[in-house]
Amino acid sequence: MNRLLTFTILLACAGLSPIAARADPYWITYEGNDFPENEGWTRTTYAGGAERWIEDGALVLDGREDTLIADSYSMVRSVDPDPGELFLMRCRLRVDEIAMGHSDPGLGVFSDESWSVGFRFSETRVFNVDDLGMSAGFEPGEFHVFELRSWDMRAFELRIDGSVALTGDFLHVITSSKVGFGDNIVGAASLSHWDYFEFGVVPEPSSGVATVAVCLLSCIVRRDDICKRG
Repeated sequence: MNRLLTFTILLACAGLSPIAARADPYWITYEGNDFPENEGWTRTTYAGGAERWIEDGALVLDGREDTLIADSYSMVRSVDPDPGELFLMRCRLRVDEIAMGHSDPGLGVFSDESWSVGFRFSETRVFNVDDLGMSAGFEPGEFHVFELRSWDMRAFELRIDGSVALTGDFLHVITSSKVGFGDNIVGAASLSHWDYFEFGVVPEPSSGVATVAVCLLSCIVRRDDICKRG
């Protein structure tokens, strides 16, 4: 598998602080209206990091100046669901340009038991980090909602705008209990807009009550989100 000069968020910051305790369920949302490190995320950069700014409530990462640039954000904490719960990780992202390379922006999660899955994006496709032959397409030039679901942190389901696009398995690794996103490839260059990034554990939607709970949690009102979609 070709991982030319790749340092993804799945490898960054392995020496971060001890895992914080959590209560089930939990939900963490980055809204895109401030830089992530101001909201509890750890920033990791290469070659000085990307040019970045906040535009219409979205984080813009512009790493087109140099292919050595990377600029990613991670959070260390216990993440796994208990029985009867579901892990969700979701973002609304627009990949404006891959100026150099195969793909560049990405996201990933490490389970508490050191199982991992990650994805990276081009302008038109999302790729499994551990199997670049596993990919799915989407319309270019638009914001899309990418949602990862897992009941056991061993198998995953990736949805694009609500429709199942990919299914597969986590890979057993060393690092544990962490999530991350951003411009995370050294050897590529891109421009991307991150409207929001969120993750957490919710009741498994196996009953009407649980489904309502998931819907309510999923529909936390984001500032002018409807306007952005327009």
